[in-house]
Amino acid sequence: MSFDTRMRIFLLLDYNEYYGHDKSFEDAEELIKDIPSGALLNYIAGFNVNLYLNENNDDSGKIQFLLVSNLLDKCAKESRDKWVEVVKKQHDNGHAPIMFWNYSNLLFYNLIFKKCNILQTRDITSEEAQKIFDAYLIINSIANNKINVENFEVKIASDDNKMEEITIPHFMYQKDYSSSLDFANQITRGVMLFEFLESTPKYTDLVKEYYTSKKISGYLKMFKNILILFQEIRVEELQRFQLINLQKYVTNNEIDLDYIQTLCINNSIANYAEDESFGTLRTKFLYQYNKYEYLILDVNFLIDQLYKAQVFSFNTFLKSKGSKIEFLSEKAKYFMEEIYLPKVIKNCFPHYTNYFGNQCIDSNKEELCDVYIREDNKVGLFEFKDVLLNATVKNSGKKQTVFDEFDKKFIKNEKSKPKGITQLLNAIEDIEANSILFDKDLPQQKLIIYPVLLYTDQSFGVEGNNKIYREKFSLELQKLNLKNIEVKEITFINLNFFELRESYFAQKVMNFFDILDSYHLHCTHAESELTPFEVFSRFYMNEHVSQDLKFSSLDDEILKKIIATK
Repeated sequence: MSFDTRMRIFLLLDYNEYYGHDKSFEDAEELIKDIPSGALLNYIAGFNVNLYLNENNDDSGKIQFLLVSNLLDKCAKESRDKWVEVVKKQHDNGHAPIMFWNYSNLLFYNLIFKKCNILQTRDITSEEAQKIFDAYLIINSIANNKINVENFEVKIASDDNKMEEITIPHFMYQKDYSSSLDFANQITRGVMLFEFLESTPKYTDLVKEYYTSKKISGYLKMFKNILILFQEIRVEELQRFQLINLQKYVTNNEIDLDYIQTLCINNSIANYAEDESFGTLRTKFLYQYNKYEYLILDVNFLIDQLYKAQVFSFNTFLKSKGSKIEFLSEKAKYFMEEIYLPKVIKNCFPHYTNYFGNQCIDSNKEELCDVYIREDNKVGLFEFKDVLLNATVKNSGKKQTVFDEFDKKFIKNEKSKPKGITQLLNAIEDIEANSILFDKDLPQQKLIIYPVLLYTDQSFGVEGNNKIYREKFSLELQKLNLKNIEVKEITFINLNFFELRESYFAQKVMNFFDILDSYHLHCTHAESELTPFEVFSRFYMNEHVSQDLKFSSLDDEILKKIIATK
C-alpha cells in the first residue's frame, strides 16, 4: 500500500505575506466601517458554504480561485495582477497558498459584530471589494499568529522524531473548524437522544419544557426545520446558496418561523461577546436578511444542531432551571455507552460475537471493557470515551497543558482512577491470567487481541495522537510479559468511523481486523507514523472498496419519520 497520508500544510496568505508589513485588528475595523454589515455577512457566509467539504480535496484550489475572483473581479486590474504575482511567488517557494479558511471566517464575523451597522444592504463598490480583501488578509494574520511555533522548535521536533509535539498542541484546535462529516449519524444520535429523554422519567417533563423554550412542538419538527435549512444550501450542486428563502415552506406550513428566530443572531448582536469557542455563533448561526430570507453563517454549526449542539443546549437549559442533574455524565453513561454504542456495534457486526459493558465480566466480577467483539480468534477490546477536551486546553497551544489533559482522559484521572489505555492494559492482564470467562465459545487457537480507544471529540483525532499512545501502550504492554495471548498495537478511532460505515461492515465488504493490521503496517513508515486512523481509513476505502453503499436502514427509517412529521 503506497498512499500518501501525510498532513497537508497550506500557507494561509496574510497581510504581511501579501504587502510586506503588518496591520492591526483596528486597521481592519477602519477598512470595513462604512461597508453595509449585511453585505459583509453575505460575503463571509458565501465563503463558508463554499468551503464546506472543499478545504482539503482535489477541488480546493479551484474553490479558492472562485472565491478570490468573487472579490477581485470587482477591483482594478492591478489588484488582480498582484494576486497572481503573490500566488506564483509562494508556489515557486514550494508552498500551497490559500486565502479563505473557516476559522478566519469566524474571526471576520467577530470583526463585523464588534461594530455592526444598519446601513442599507447593497452591492459593494470596487473600492469596497478591495477593502474587504485587505481586511480578510489582516484577519488571516491574526489566525496565523495563533500558531506560535518558532522554526527552531520545528527543527528540534523533526530531528528527535517528535513532530507530534508540534502538531498536537498547535494544530488540534483546527479540528473544531474543519468540515463536519457527521450528518446522517448526528440525525440518528439526535433522534435517539430525544427518545431517551422522553422515555426517562426524570427528563420527561423537562424535555417538554425545553421544546417550549425553543418554540417548537418536538424534536422531529425541530430536526425537520434543520434539514430544510441544510437542503436549501444545495451542497451537492455546483452553485451553493448562503442566502436562503423560506417563503414557500411557510406557505406550505412546513417550517416554524418562531423556532427559526431562536437560531438568528440579529437580536444578540448588540451584546455580542467574543470567546475562543465562538459560543454565540454556535447557537445563533442564522442572520435574518429580510422577512423570509436568512443567511447561513456557518454550515458546521447548522449540522451540529442535529445532536452535538442539542446536548449542550439541553444542559444549559437544565442549569437555567436550577437542576442538579449531571446531564453530560448521565448522557455519556446511560445513553451513549449503554444504548447508542451497542446499537452501532451490533449494526456493524451482526456476524461477530459481541458483548457490552456489564455483560463483559472479568475474574474480579468487574467490567472487562465497554465493547467486546470477536471473529474466530481475533478479539476487539474497546474502551469508549464520550468526553470533550476543554476549550481552554485546546486553544492553549501549550504542549504540557495539552498532554497532561490527554493523560487524564486516557491514562488516569486526577484521582488516579484508571482510564482508557490503563483500563485496556488491566483487561489484557486479566485475559492473560484467566482467559475470557463470559465468552463460552472461544476457539482453541491463541487469541489475538486488538485494543481500541473509541472517542467522540474530533480533537482526539489530531495528527500524532495515535503515535504517542501507541508508544506509551507498547511500553506498558512489555511489562506484562505475555505468553498466552498475542496483543496488537492500540488504535484510537472516532465513533463516527463505525456509524458512517455500518453497511460496509454488516455486508462484509470490509473486515475490521484487516483494516487495523493494514493501518499499523502503514504507520511503520516514518513519513506516515503520525497518520490518524480516520485519515488512513479514507485512503484504504478508496483503494480497496469499489462499492458505494447507503447508510443503515435505521437512518432511512428516522429520515422518513422526520420528513413525515407535521
